[in-house]
Amino acid sequence: MNALEELKHQFNDRVSFREKRPGITQLVAPFYHEDGDMLDIFIEKSPSKNKLRVCDHGMTLMRLSYSYELNTSNKERIFQKIIAENGVNEDNGNLFIDTVKGSLYVAILQFAQAIAKVSNMRHWRREVVRNLFFEDLETYVETEMASYHPQKSYQPISGDADHIVDFCFNSRPRPVYLIGVNNERTARLATITYQHLIIKKQHFVGTVVLESTDALGKRDWNRLLSAVDKTFPSLDDFREHGKEYLNRELV
Repeated sequence: MNALEELKHQFNDRVSFREKRPGITQLVAPFYHEDGDMLDIFIEKSPSKNKLRVCDHGMTLMRLSYSYELNTSNKERIFQKIIAENGVNEDNGNLFIDTVKGSLYVAILQFAQAIAKVSNMRHWRREVVRNLFFEDLETYVETEMASYHPQKSYQPISGDADHIVDFCFNSRPRPVYLIGVNNERTARLATITYQHLIIKKQHFVGTVVLESTDALGKRDWNRLLSAVDKTFPSLDDFREHGKEYLNRELV
């Protein structure tokens, strides 16, 4: 009995196979997306010796992109967490599991579960994704920028708890303040805080790190730009250029 015949037997003859092209077989099985479309699962020979590959040839992420983009580091982090927890690998959009013949049935069940979870990422509450942005920002600052001695939840004016910045770098006469912004509410708070400090004639460099430039409307974006000295359009951009920026400012 070959691998496909054995697999059909394990599924109680409830599956069938379609040869898409030589060496690539599509599994026709009762695994479905929410809208009733069948999950895209293919079986082919793995580059690893004596193994088979269960994969989707990029169909899951392509389908997800119609309604949900993995366009922030937080969303990418959630995606990577999902596939890692389900033992799935990813190569240029192709999700896959390499397995031995005797474990093909289990691998397919595992793979189908992972695809379903990835496909449902659009249902993740926006609050969860937003909270991850601040968690990632805090982790990066406190680990990768520890040499700059960042002070968290800093009060630029002693006793003024209404106007706090997320981080202060260098509390000398002209410190660099940093505020994370991921929506219109946090953008307005950042604008109010920096404008208040300007009115109080504080000497500082006002900086913001955005989760995404798409998170703000035009008015909030313009107000924010009028109050800050430096804007990083994404956390990835801050990771790439933040240290260089601080090195220039903290001289």
